[in-house]
Amino acid sequence: MQRIKNVLLGTILFSLVCSAQAAQLPDKKYYENGAVQFEYTYLNGKLHGTTKEFYETNEVKAELIYKEGKVESQKQFLRNGKLEYEMHLAGGRKVETKLEYYPTGELLRERHFLNTKLDGLEKEYYQTGKLKAERNYADGKKEGNAKGYHSNGNLQGDWEFKDGVPISATLYYQSGEKWLVHHFVDGRLNGTSLEYDKKGDLMAERIYKDDNLVKRVRK
Repeated sequence: MQRIKNVLLGTILFSLVCSAQAAQLPDKKYYENGAVQFEYTYLNGKLHGTTKEFYETNEVKAELIYKEGKVESQKQFLRNGKLEYEMHLAGGRKVETKLEYYPTGELLRERHFLNTKLDGLEKEYYQTGKLKAERNYADGKKEGNAKGYHSNGNLQGDWEFKDGVPISATLYYQSGEKWLVHHFVDGRLNGTSLEYDKKGDLMAERIYKDDNLVKRVRK
């Protein structure tokens, strides 16, 4: 009976030792000034769970989620706490979001990537916060609709792309009326573009060759 108890006690102690080795306490790395620079957690000797990086002034600089030594997701922050970069893995694909800001802190641009290539809707903003442009991407190339906006919010231009190549474009006056209608040949302005006045009447025909205006014929 005593022997059985000793065996059971030995098994319990062995399990506790293994558990302690598998789930280690967080480790830390410090700046020279004593502030925490990194906080790590491990499982079976590999990074596992949340790792944090800090600025010397204690603000969070980055958060990474590890699984058995491999990064599953990541976030990076500016000193003011605003998100600058985000990444996660989804079905073996790398999905990223990158944010850019004006020096004064306002959001300038938001872009999305799939396996390091631009993918989805890109947005650009004026410093006032109003939308300046939006562009669709697929596999790193402009695809479908792209729009630009005047600072007053009115549409500035409406483009159509196919596999990164422009197909057509309509440009607008700042007051909102249609101004120019372009059509592209193999991605370049070749042929006739139409120019309108603010009343909507055809004002001129523009003749282009390899993106260069060669003639403007008034109507």
